[in-house]
Amino acid sequence: MAIVIAGTPGVGKTTVARLLAERTGKPYVDLAEVVKREKFYTAYDAVRESYIVDVERLRGYLEKTLTCNEIIDTHVVEALPPSKVSVAIVLRLDPLVLRERLIKRGYPDLKVRENVEAEILDAVLISAVQSIGEERVYEVDTTGKSIAEVTEIITQILTKNGNLYRPGGVNWLEKYYFLIGKEGELFKF
Repeated sequence: MAIVIAGTPGVGKTTVARLLAERTGKPYVDLAEVVKREKFYTAYDAVRESYIVDVERLRGYLEKTLTCNEIIDTHVVEALPPSKVSVAIVLRLDPLVLRERLIKRGYPDLKVRENVEAEILDAVLISAVQSIGEERVYEVDTTGKSIAEVTEIITQILTKNGNLYRPGGVNWLEKYYFLIGKEGELFKF
């Protein structure tokens, strides 16, 4: 079955997924590249500089093409056929660190804000739990950890008991509650 490395853009999933694929000898699949190459999008959002994924078409394609031996890198977990996934590991990152990474990447302000908010609100984690099932989902806080450390944690999850990494262990909203302003905005951009 496929192993999914998921998370909000900027949390380190591509680097971790590539290293994990290299270490395990499994093929690496970047779903963002599949979407672009196979044109599994309905439009291009110029403001956010990103494609709007056609989830249903992508899921149908993956149902036919996944061999269940891949390491899959994505933030669009809902596009994955659950029957092809053995485990989904959602990488998490402190929203303030994430914000700085996305700004350094040159993301538009709106895209930075939306991705930081998605991280705070557990959007990818919730999608993974709803799509794949809580019993097959884990979350790893990558904040302050090297790629090697994160990869080692994932290896432990895959080979041993991963109970320390069950969904619900990371709570950015609780950590940053004090930053909520009078208008309810978490961060000003």
